[in-house]
Amino acid sequence: MQTPRPVSLAIALIGSLMALSACDVSTPSHVTTGKIQVHEQMVAKTLDAGHVDMASVSRIADHFIQTGKGEMVLTIPYLPGYPSSADRAEQRGSDYKKAFRQRGVSAFSVVTVPVKDRKYMSKAVVTYSAMTATPSEGCSALPGGQGADNMETIDEYRFGCDMQTALSRMIVDPSDLLGKAGTQNNDSRRSGPIIDPYKAGTPNQQMKGYQASGIGG
Repeated sequence: MQTPRPVSLAIALIGSLMALSACDVSTPSHVTTGKIQVHEQMVAKTLDAGHVDMASVSRIADHFIQTGKGEMVLTIPYLPGYPSSADRAEQRGSDYKKAFRQRGVSAFSVVTVPVKDRKYMSKAVVTYSAMTATPSEGCSALPGGQGADNMETIDEYRFGCDMQTALSRMIVDPSDLLGKAGTQNNDSRRSGPIIDPYKAGTPNQQMKGYQASGIGG
């Protein structure tokens, strides 16, 4: 006796569902799904304490203006017990403050600190808080990029992390990723006389210019 066609289709469907239920779909993905993160970090840069290094000042000032927050602090060392050393530290701090202000950094302060060893006298340190972009949490470097790696490291790597690392380093102002209002400094009363006639369909007045034949004739 032949089984009716609808019944055979139902049996085939039930068999397919039972087969699918035996499949394991819980295998974790090896592709990163996170987004580039933006957070604050403390930046520390060394400067020459003997003279004002304008190349370093320009580079640090540009980075601070683009990503910095709050105040920039310069720490200058001096030898305790030597008034001339303290005076030089104060003068060097004043020189650096002037140089950074010329580059657009107005929030700047100087701190002089005593050091016992002369080997620490050659370097000053400038610190500030800055916004930085980094790959999503849990990202690691591409296996093999720094030499041989084991299979465990390869299994843990998530594809896309190196792309996020490269993109993070290209971003000039990480705070752009947080979103910014485009008209926060505009005056609505001043913009009104420009926008209202346009919205009302009022034709623009004819521009009165000059003709080449009428100039210098």
